[in-house]
Amino acid sequence: IMARLLHRIGVIATPELKEVQRPDLVAEHVGQTGPKTQAVLESAKSGVLFIDEAYRLTVPESKNDFGREAIETVMAAMNETPGKAP
Repeated sequence: IMARLLHRIGVIATPELKEVQRPDLVAEHVGQTGPKTQAVLESAKSGVLFIDEAYRLTVPESKNDFGREAIETVMAAMNETPGKAP
């Protein structure tokens, strides 16, 4: 519903909603999470990206968790000026 409303008032180009979870953003090996997250951001560029259970992106007790990189990539895209974000 939210994507359709944002599209109707001209905030986004399409009424598309892309729903993702941790496995869609976080890779298992060093250097893979950034590009994986970037690809998801690019695919949702003209609509709304909904990260279901976003709190699961990081695992605080794990030293080898790449969820932090996914969060940083999403935050960097959110800080881009409209039209420049991936």
